[in-house]
Amino acid sequence: MRLPSPRVTLCLVVSLCACAWTTAQIAPDHYWVGFADKTDCGVELNAPEAGLQMLSSRALDRRTRHGIPLDSLDLPVPQPRIASVLALGESEAGRPIQLLHRSRWFNGIVIQIDTALVDSAAAASLLVDIAELEGVVETRSCQWHKTETPLDLPPMMSWRVQQEHQSGPKLYGMAWDQVQQLRLDLLHGIGHRGSGILVGVLDSGFDRVDTNPAFSRAIADGRITVGGNFPAGGAASPWIYSEHGHGAMVLSTMVGFLDTPGDQHFLGTAPDAAYVLFRTEDVHWEHLVEEFHWVAAAERADSMGCDVLNTSLGYSLFDNPDSDHDPSELDGNTFRITMASDIAATKGMLVLNSAGNSGSSPWEKITAPADGDSVIAVGAVDLFGQHASFSSYGPSADGRVKPDLCAAGREAAYVHPDGSIRTGNGTSFSSPILCGAAASLWSAHPEKPAWAIRKALLESASQWVSPDTSLGFGIPDLWTAHLALGGRQPHSIDGAPELLIYPNPVPSATSQLKVVFEEPLLLSAPSTPLHWTVTDAAGRQIGEGTVERGKEVLSTITLDVAGLSTGSHLLLLQGVSDAHPTSWARFVVE
Repeated sequence: MRLPSPRVTLCLVVSLCACAWTTAQIAPDHYWVGFADKTDCGVELNAPEAGLQMLSSRALDRRTRHGIPLDSLDLPVPQPRIASVLALGESEAGRPIQLLHRSRWFNGIVIQIDTALVDSAAAASLLVDIAELEGVVETRSCQWHKTETPLDLPPMMSWRVQQEHQSGPKLYGMAWDQVQQLRLDLLHGIGHRGSGILVGVLDSGFDRVDTNPAFSRAIADGRITVGGNFPAGGAASPWIYSEHGHGAMVLSTMVGFLDTPGDQHFLGTAPDAAYVLFRTEDVHWEHLVEEFHWVAAAERADSMGCDVLNTSLGYSLFDNPDSDHDPSELDGNTFRITMASDIAATKGMLVLNSAGNSGSSPWEKITAPADGDSVIAVGAVDLFGQHASFSSYGPSADGRVKPDLCAAGREAAYVHPDGSIRTGNGTSFSSPILCGAAASLWSAHPEKPAWAIRKALLESASQWVSPDTSLGFGIPDLWTAHLALGGRQPHSIDGAPELLIYPNPVPSATSQLKVVFEEPLLLSAPSTPLHWTVTDAAGRQIGEGTVERGKEVLSTITLDVAGLSTGSHLLLLQGVSDAHPTSWARFVVE
């Protein structure tokens, strides 16, 4: 049974089918061809230049930094074997066999037979010839199906209607509650917002991302690039900016930034990270080949050096019931897209996937690839931390805890392709909200491997000691995860008493900040002035100066500031003592 409200309603996970790869049917006239080995791939794994023949320098840096060696999965698919397949059937009429994808992780290719050039009998003969080629160990045919036309989005609450929804710093706008629920605002407050992290977003399309003002800051910085349009063969085409808006809405929860006249404010969970956009889903119909699009995109994300992957898609059912998945197969080792997700994790990437929106349907369970043992399957909660009824349940078929973690997915704030701020429902939102949070956490600890970031997130979660089948390990606490990874507890963050700003909240008309040390500090170099800076929640510096100390014991200082806007701010004070060369405190201007 198909999930109600297909992907565009953004309940928001797509209901597709994926069969076990050994029996997979792909799409009309599309075929998977698997090869036996890579003995003639043309690259020697141990050769000094092998790495750059297969991966980008950024990808190699990630592997080196985290101690992940190159292996046979990194070797390319042998070109002579690809050529032997494509050469079959060539004639003056053209080339009936077209190469769509190659997969180094599974050592094979996806081809399409052009039925405009050959009839069905000739196509069948070509398949027999391919199967008889030396080194070919697998050929699989495919069938296709088509769902109804995607529905229009239902009316959602706009920012202008929901002014009262804002309960936190103005800069976050409607996104405040979903950020604060993860205690991510504390991490943002000390400057960790995803800088240096590259996030791959695998989705259905990114309508108007190139013109939407919510992305203009990141685009101007060169932090949004096109990774490939895989239904069209993988070319890095800007056409993905005119195809479907699901990916654009997903992306906005991470990198979206609006601070415009008219009270349009929004800040995503990783506004300073960089993003590569991969279109893997064709919303006009549903073919199993979309799993192979995903595999090809994930392999490219690996080769480009992506650190984190987010996918807000899931695979479960076909229109043809003979091809349906069964929940008993969600064991992490059956479906090719799940196996590819786990391989991506072994390559050093942090892999997040929406758990699915089947909680209220007969399917009820998570969808592939959320069943992967190395995949963080993200369920949905409301802004009060309660399970969203549509969010899919665990466990996996082999009894593992699923979903792994949860984030806001009911009434989650996002930016629509038309530039308006709205709220919507779906694990398609909870997954990227948490993905961005993980990117911000990793930016605070870039030396840590992906598994350590995953471990810190899981162990910080609200149900770590008593997971269940609805929330899994629960809602992660990003500040606790930060401390577990070795982050320092800064002065006065979340109630620590050493450095205080008085009063706090600060009236907007204030021109001076009074900074109080509850316990007077002995200065190591009293003749050296203190240097201070004030930044807003987006990391923009809005004030700086120096204070002459002139004494050995420091208990109170006054800083001259003016023109502070409303919202959350961070004070950095440098040179206080040897023990705390940089101290900081958060304050809010009202």
